[in-house]
Amino acid sequence: MDDTAEKRIQELEQGLQAAREELQFFVYAAGHDLQQSLRAVTTHAQLLRRECPDSERAREITDVIVAGAAQMNTLVTALVAYSRLTGAPDRRYVPLSVPLDYALYKLSGAIRDAGAEVHKAELPETAADENQMATVFEHLISNSLKFRGTKPPRVEISSEASDDFHAISVRDNGCGIRPEYHEQVFLPFKRLHGREIPGTGLGLALCRKIVRAHEGRIWVESDGSSGTTVRFTLPQ
Repeated sequence: MDDTAEKRIQELEQGLQAAREELQFFVYAAGHDLQQSLRAVTTHAQLLRRECPDSERAREITDVIVAGAAQMNTLVTALVAYSRLTGAPDRRYVPLSVPLDYALYKLSGAIRDAGAEVHKAELPETAADENQMATVFEHLISNSLKFRGTKPPRVEISSEASDDFHAISVRDNGCGIRPEYHEQVFLPFKRLHGREIPGTGLGLALCRKIVRAHEGRIWVESDGSSGTTVRFTLPQ
């Protein structure tokens, strides 16, 4: 490669990085302003409720406003987190049981409320960003709790190793994902269920972004009725 071509590639890479940073700043700033506005909406709705304590109609309206503002705040927070996930992860050798335990701690209330059983096998040590891996486990286990079937949720976390990578599995006994949606579920804002199940549609997209940044891949295995297994790989 001659010097002119190499210089052009460097200029393109610098321009791409600058564009990423600009987009990240824009989303962060817009998210901050939106969250301030949502707090104001929530506060005034709660004030209205206190001003009209005997009005059933006022209570119904303010409940809708507060719930909508909370849902929008969750979406904005997820968008900011997604946009800020740029560049190389801070990879250090860590037992994956550490970020898994942190995710389980954060989800302990939801696990208890769902009456779920979570079983974890011994996980390997590998070079990974501990916080990002905790995010992956949190989203995958949270999905297992939300998209459950008629039986109490059961989640199993395990791993397998090959010469080149570790494969981590999160298996559940939930409602499953039909094969034609196995790839679509990783698209941002792709939701297979209605608003009756809370969520932003960004969880699996964020997981894929993190796993790819770790030079791995992530995929779904399910027949659409007998639970779901999400697997992802990390280099040895």
